[in-house]
Amino acid sequence: MKRASPIFFALAVAWGFAGTLDAEEKPLPPAAGGRIDFARDIGPIFQNSCLRCHGPEKPKSHFRLDNRASALAGGEKNTNDIVPGNSAGSLLIHYVAGAVEDMEMPPEGKGEPLTPKQIGLLRAWIDQGARWSTNGGPATSLVVAPVAGGIGVQGNKGKFRELEETTDGVSGGLEKFSYAEQFGPNEKLTIDGHVLAPQQDISVNLALEKTDVGFVRAGFDHWRKYYGDDGGFDPTVTPAGFATDGNLYLDNGRAWVDLGLSLPHGPQLAIGYEYDYRDGTESTLDWGYANGKNIFPATQAVDERTHILKFDATNDWSGWHVEDSARAEFYTEKNLDAEGEIFSGGATPDEVINTRDDYHHVQGMNTLTFEKAVRDGWLVTGGFCYSRLEGSDYFNQSFNGNSVLSSQQITLGRDSEIFSATSLFTPAPYLTFSLGTQNEWTRENGFGASVPDLELGVNSPADSSLEEFKATQQANFRFTKIPFTVVSGAAQLEEESVSEYQMEDPDEFMRDTAAENHLYNFNAGFNTSPWRTFEWSGQFRRQDSTTDYGQLLDIYKYFGLNSPTNGYPAFILNRDIRSDVLESKLVWRPAHWLKTTLTYQITSTDYSSKTDPFIYNLGQMEILSAGGPILDGTYDAQNYGFGVTVTPVRRLYFSGAFTYSLSRAITADNGDPSVVPYRGNIYSLNAAATYALGLKSTVQAAYNFSRADYAENNAAAGLPLGLDYTRHDLSVSLTRKFSARLAGSLRYAFSQYTEPSSGNGNNYLANGVFCALTYKCP
Repeated sequence: MKRASPIFFALAVAWGFAGTLDAEEKPLPPAAGGRIDFARDIGPIFQNSCLRCHGPEKPKSHFRLDNRASALAGGEKNTNDIVPGNSAGSLLIHYVAGAVEDMEMPPEGKGEPLTPKQIGLLRAWIDQGARWSTNGGPATSLVVAPVAGGIGVQGNKGKFRELEETTDGVSGGLEKFSYAEQFGPNEKLTIDGHVLAPQQDISVNLALEKTDVGFVRAGFDHWRKYYGDDGGFDPTVTPAGFATDGNLYLDNGRAWVDLGLSLPHGPQLAIGYEYDYRDGTESTLDWGYANGKNIFPATQAVDERTHILKFDATNDWSGWHVEDSARAEFYTEKNLDAEGEIFSGGATPDEVINTRDDYHHVQGMNTLTFEKAVRDGWLVTGGFCYSRLEGSDYFNQSFNGNSVLSSQQITLGRDSEIFSATSLFTPAPYLTFSLGTQNEWTRENGFGASVPDLELGVNSPADSSLEEFKATQQANFRFTKIPFTVVSGAAQLEEESVSEYQMEDPDEFMRDTAAENHLYNFNAGFNTSPWRTFEWSGQFRRQDSTTDYGQLLDIYKYFGLNSPTNGYPAFILNRDIRSDVLESKLVWRPAHWLKTTLTYQITSTDYSSKTDPFIYNLGQMEILSAGGPILDGTYDAQNYGFGVTVTPVRRLYFSGAFTYSLSRAITADNGDPSVVPYRGNIYSLNAAATYALGLKSTVQAAYNFSRADYAENNAAAGLPLGLDYTRHDLSVSLTRKFSARLAGSLRYAFSQYTEPSSGNGNNYLANGVFCALTYKCP
């Protein structure tokens, strides 16, 4: 839920600007002596204390202080906010001096009150004619930053692209460009973005705005995400790993245009259109079978399109701030999964399974939000969202190019309704607390007249339905009366009930399931700083999630053999997840040039369940379980962190952070040797330094290091999983300011990655050099 600034502030400003000065006012500070310079004396006051609420974006009471014409025009209902030559008759002076009760500016919580000296400067500036440094006429600015360079890579180029999110070889383009034309105090055109090739990284944004009239905003974004082409790795088989030898990537993009109407005495309206797309080929973790293990890499060809129609309306009415947002989405997907399988040895698949989805849906959504300051210290907010989706899918699966399984139309329908309400209370200056609730209803149904049964290799009818209800209540508080200390806490209660029905050929599979989940989440913490050099904070969180299952119907046949009514997962009666997290942070500033930070976190999570006795007969095979309470597993982790910021001399800045994590996950193995603990260590180091060689030259350096040896050692009984890697990234750059308008930079980058858990097949070494210029006008 969006939480905007308190409405009572906007109402107070509007009311005060429309009123007249009280007869009994506090005396005004005298005007300052000497000649006033706007840029030196007045601009900083407006920037620090006024423009937050009276800038060009939705100015309170339509009173703007970012240009002279708007400032002299006054607010919504009066024109004497600033009267050149008469500071005593200017409402602005009385408000910033606190002379009008309930109209003190800036309001409490929005900035520090102006000092008598600052008020004196404002009085003298108005008395001298309220001159501005610029007259608000046309102004143009231009920034262009071309860049060129290249990266050379030795080793696995696909892994380099995936981790570094860039490509090797020669590259260049515009790292940044921007153009702005100020046609007047109320009209402005801006164009900005960047274009980099061959990374296919493009962004262009355009905005044409006129205050109190409207705007036109449009843009185009295109970026490429790279993927490695390797699969799993198992040193116990030959070959131990495979790669597709392909340059895998997805092109992501969107184009949009928004038209807005922002008349001063009417609702703010906007309509728009957006087009999103995803094209290319990505890797997946649904690896194919090869030499006894599922390690052959799999890919998915992605073809997705989304058209979105948008409408937004915002209005203030009788103290209420109301926003309505409507969306209509038209989505199509034609994705193709490719999974190879090797049975006879070798490096190429004996069989390729292609699975194609031809899916589309239409979804309509509308969200209504509102808020109101009922009285001082009490703000209420709420919202309602309704969503309706209608979709359909066609499924086709082929082996070595020959179609085997295909479906007729599969339909999907979903309705969702969400309602939320929140109250924020401030009964005392040192106490804030809030109460909130959110309720969600979802109904879903799906049907397929002829759906492939992947186990039997035939098509059969299928039907499903789902009803879900979730209720969440939350409470928060913040207490600041203890000197130099803040105490806070929160509690969340969540209840969820799900009813689901599934059927695939009434003679083969039917299930009617009900589940109820209860989640409790509590946290409490503090932050104290009794001395200027010392700060300490801590927090404790407890979360408990309990789910009770009820299998009302369970019929399942496997190659014509019936399962008992408590087959998987019907024999599971209860699941419980309990997690405790304790964290602390210590900040010490022994000198103005040195700051150190220590952090510590410990996490402990237990997973448990309760089951019925389980007896499963299939031919000659019998699997037995006595049932009852079971400790499914545990997860424990400790995280340590140290950070330092050093500025020993004026021209040198250094910051660094080191973190270390030790964790272990244990799962109940039931005598299966392939189920072993995950355990390991993760290290990371980040450091950055900046040194000014002089007034025109600066050297910057950054170094990142990470190391992990987190894995399960089960090579003797299963596929070894986990990650063992070391990564180094170093960047050094030199920037030089040649003139007031022209600057340049030269950057060197180094990357190294080693991964023993992949048999070092993912290793790479990269070096890159880049040169950039930046030109600004004026």
